[in-house]
Amino acid sequence: RYNVLLRDDKSYPYVLMTSEAWPRIAMHRGPRAVAGRYFGPYASVGAVRDTLNLMHKLFRLRSCEDSVFRNRSRPCLQHQIGRCSAPCVGLVPARDYSESVRRAGLFLEGRSDELTDELGRDMEAASSRLDFEDAARLRDLIAGIRSLQARQYVDGRAADLDVLALAMSGAAACVLLLAFRDGRNLGTRAFFPQTRGSDNPEEVLTAFISQYYGEQTPPGEIVLDRDLPDRELFEQAFSAAGERRVQIKTSVRGERAGYLDLARRNAEMALATEMTSHAAQLARAEALRDLLKMPALPQRIECFDISHTMGEATVASCVVFDAQGPVRSQYRRYNIAGITEGDDYAAMNQAIARRFRRAVEG
Repeated sequence: RYNVLLRDDKSYPYVLMTSEAWPRIAMHRGPRAVAGRYFGPYASVGAVRDTLNLMHKLFRLRSCEDSVFRNRSRPCLQHQIGRCSAPCVGLVPARDYSESVRRAGLFLEGRSDELTDELGRDMEAASSRLDFEDAARLRDLIAGIRSLQARQYVDGRAADLDVLALAMSGAAACVLLLAFRDGRNLGTRAFFPQTRGSDNPEEVLTAFISQYYGEQTPPGEIVLDRDLPDRELFEQAFSAAGERRVQIKTSVRGERAGYLDLARRNAEMALATEMTSHAAQLARAEALRDLLKMPALPQRIECFDISHTMGEATVASCVVFDAQGPVRSQYRRYNIAGITEGDDYAAMNQAIARRFRRAVEG
C-alpha cells in the first residue's frame, strides 16, 4: 500500500574494494557492474566518506581510477600525506599491499577484534626479530583501530543496530533511520512514505519496515519508537531471512534510549523541512500558473540549459520537475555535435528536437 520515497532519489552508497592486481577502495552507487567486494549499504554518503577517510589513513590503499594509476610516473599527493602506499610506482611490494587489502576487508566486515589480535601477534613477532620500524607501524595501526572502537562502539561492544522513529503531521510522514554496524555509526537517512491519506502511525511504520527490510538485510537488533501489532511475526520473518536471530525492541534504556530520542527529534525536523519545501514548491507552481494564465497547475516542467568551454565540448542539460519537486531520476544530458561553435540557439534546437522526436513520432 505504501511506497517508500528516498529523499534524494538515489540508491544506497557502498564501499567498493575492486578485484584486480592492485585493488582500489572507493564509494560506489548504482548497479554492481564493477567486479569486487561491496560493503554496506551505508545510511548516508557522509558515513561512506568518513569510512574511506579512515581506511586510507589506516591501510593506505589507493583510491585513484585505473586510467590515473597506469600512467603515474611519480607518487601523488595522497602518498605524500600518508594516505596511499604508492603501488603505482612500485613503492610497496605486492605481498604487503595484498596483506593491507586483506586486513581492510576484515575491518569492513566488522571483525575488528580479530584484526587487532592478529596485528598484536605480528607486532610481537616484529619486535622479536628486532624489526622495530615494522613493530612501530603495527602499533600505530592497532592504536588507530582501538581509538575508533572506543569512540564509536555502542555500549562498549560491537553492535549491529537500526533505530527507527516515525514523525507524522496529518497524512504526511517521515521515518528516520539511524544505523550502526559493528558498533560504528553509519549515519542517518530520512524516508517519506506516501500514506495515501492514512494517519495511523502504527500502520505506516508496519508498512515501511516490511518494505524496507524486504530489500535490505536486517541487523541483529531493531529499535522502534512504538510497538507494532505484528512485532513477533516480523521478528520471525526477519530472523528467517537473515539466517540469524533478529530482535525488535520498543522499550529501551541507556544509550539506546538516547539514540531513539535523537531519531525522534531528527524525524520531526526532517518532516518539518520537507513540508516547508513542499509548500514552497506549491506556491511557485501557483505563481507560474497565474503568470502564464494556465487553467490548472503544471504537472511536469522540463528546463534545458546549454554549456560549453570557449565554444567547444557543448553539452545540453535537462532537469525535470513534477508536482512534488525535482525528479532527479529523469534528468538528462545531451552531447551536442554538428553545429557552429558557440551557437547556443542551434544547440538548444538540437537538444529539444532529440528530446521530443520520439514522442512526436510515436
